[in-house]
Amino acid sequence: MNTATAPRSRLAWPESVGLLALAGLGWFFISTSWRKWPDPLVDFGRELYIPWRLAHGAVLYRDVDDFYGPLAQYFNAGLFALFGPGIMVLVAANLLIFGAILAAFYRLVRRAWGAGAALASSAWFVSVFGFSHFVSGNFNYAAPYSHEATHGLLVCLLLLGALLRWLEDATLFRSAAAGGLFGLTAVLKPEIMLAAGLIMAAAVMIRWRQGPPLRAGVFVAAALAAVIPTAAFALYFTAYLPPWAAAAAASRAWLSVFATARFTGEELQSGFLGFDRPWLHLVGHLRATVLASLLIGGIGGTAWLLDRRSEKWLGWMAAAVVAGTVGWLAWFRIPWIAAGQCLLGLMLICTLVYAASLIRRRPPIENGRRGEARLLMVVLAAGLMARMVLNGRIYQFGFYQAALAGSLVPAVIFGDLPERFAGRWARGLVAAAGLLLLAPGAIHLAAASQRLLKLKTGAVGEGVDRFYTLPPNLEPMGEIVQLVSERLRQTPAGQSALVLPEGEMINYLARRPCPVSPFFFFSAATTGGREEAIVGDLQRHPPDWVVIVSRDLREYGVHRYGESIGEGALIMRWVDANYRLSGRVGGDPLDVRQRGAVVLRRR
Repeated sequence: MNTATAPRSRLAWPESVGLLALAGLGWFFISTSWRKWPDPLVDFGRELYIPWRLAHGAVLYRDVDDFYGPLAQYFNAGLFALFGPGIMVLVAANLLIFGAILAAFYRLVRRAWGAGAALASSAWFVSVFGFSHFVSGNFNYAAPYSHEATHGLLVCLLLLGALLRWLEDATLFRSAAAGGLFGLTAVLKPEIMLAAGLIMAAAVMIRWRQGPPLRAGVFVAAALAAVIPTAAFALYFTAYLPPWAAAAAASRAWLSVFATARFTGEELQSGFLGFDRPWLHLVGHLRATVLASLLIGGIGGTAWLLDRRSEKWLGWMAAAVVAGTVGWLAWFRIPWIAAGQCLLGLMLICTLVYAASLIRRRPPIENGRRGEARLLMVVLAAGLMARMVLNGRIYQFGFYQAALAGSLVPAVIFGDLPERFAGRWARGLVAAAGLLLLAPGAIHLAAASQRLLKLKTGAVGEGVDRFYTLPPNLEPMGEIVQLVSERLRQTPAGQSALVLPEGEMINYLARRPCPVSPFFFFSAATTGGREEAIVGDLQRHPPDWVVIVSRDLREYGVHRYGESIGEGALIMRWVDANYRLSGRVGGDPLDVRQRGAVVLRRR
């Protein structure tokens, strides 16, 4: 049977049972994390506030600013316009998108490595990356810190599927389809665009080596389709902005590459990449990659011995020792939370191996072009980790940046290694040792996540906006956000609120817009003379209410908000001169050792 058509064939009963088990696994992790996905103050509030404003007529980048491209925010705004605003409205859409991501991932891995590998990889993807909480909320597929990330991952997987079809027959339609999908990444997020560009380049190189020269029309069709999303948004923005500003707004996703440090702070961004301590991180990543390679190679080497030795007892003895060692290491010694350190190295090794394999095997590629699918998958996985090149991690941004790399390791173990052995006993050893290696990791990580999720019993919001966070005795920010939001909701409808230094979740839950476009008021938003501009905007459009809420900004170099110019001093002076105290919750919100908020009313 041609593997290229395998996903469309009738499923064998073991695979059907496996898919049912995969569905049950997804249900378990969704149900145990139900409504516990967001952080009560940081990041996800932006993902609610912006589409709520857009659904009520605001214009992105004019009335409310954002880091990334316009596609995801206007998509969510459309959901709010159709179904009304609500956290669960976005969650419902995000769960559907997660289902589409999982389905696309499963089909691609099945095509490249087979059904068993696809089931194992998808189970790892769901268990580790789908809805886990390792550090805080927002880093999951139900309530992501950035919808551009999750939407972008789906687009990249669809693009990879389109490129595989393009490699089979580079028609104008397939070229335009691939170009159009790449164009969508250009209105999402820079690292998504980079990963998509890498697999586009890899596909072109494969086609150049293995097929006849491509017609110029193929590239023209792809290029024209690629500019359509940006051109469409530029045309939309011209109704509200000057032409040059409209073009810049439509291109915000990739223009933000040149302003990344401006948005996040050079020190913080350097830490994300691992450039804060590059040599230390590099040594750690190399060591982790070597150890992981030795572990996987040990499994393969023992299987090779079992497959070729006539003295089967010797092979079985080695197999027992290796399997026992692997299981012991996986359960007791491997620090699974740090597993992200080896992933980029493993994907680069796989890239070299699969590229060399394709170079040696001139067309036609056997097994339904599996080699091409494998190469593109690992290139995409490596490309998505570019933003954590020296700080690979499965937590925080790793829920999507490292998700493919982490989930392809099972594919290599269960789908690639067995192909290299003829005997069923050798293949059985690989399967057993792979299970002994990966199952403890998934269990350890899931258990750590479940312990944190069980602590989240404090309710925030009402109805479709209700979610759960840590109770006040562990972390009072959820209760503070709830009390302040309730206080603002009691004010007359249509009034506005400024939350300092950041708190779009309060704006959203209270349904009180901020009268100026920034959604945070520190670091990049206030340095380089921008704080003076904000004060000018506030003077022209003063909010009815000001809230000052606790926000630890030490990672941005701010130890007490409002102490110096560029760190909120001018804004705080303006607030002190024009607002009076109306209410207080908790301690001093400007002291990082305390948690609290003050509500101020316009004089």
